[in-house]
Amino acid sequence: MTALTRLHRSFRAAWQVVRGVVGETAYERYVEHQRAHHPGEPVLAEREFWRRHVDRGDTNPGSRCC
Repeated sequence: MTALTRLHRSFRAAWQVVRGVVGETAYERYVEHQRAHHPGEPVLAEREFWRRHVDRGDTNPGSRCC
């Protein structure tokens, strides 16, 4: 494996961590959960998922910085 390949793999792994930290993977996790635990139920479209996700955060902010 070349140094460039290792660097590329490391960058991709780091990028996935960043995506998880900022919540970008929330929809992907939701789809995986729905398919594993609720196989007969429909999965929300991504746009509807994010609309509900943001609305939930606005109505029930919990502990966040802003």
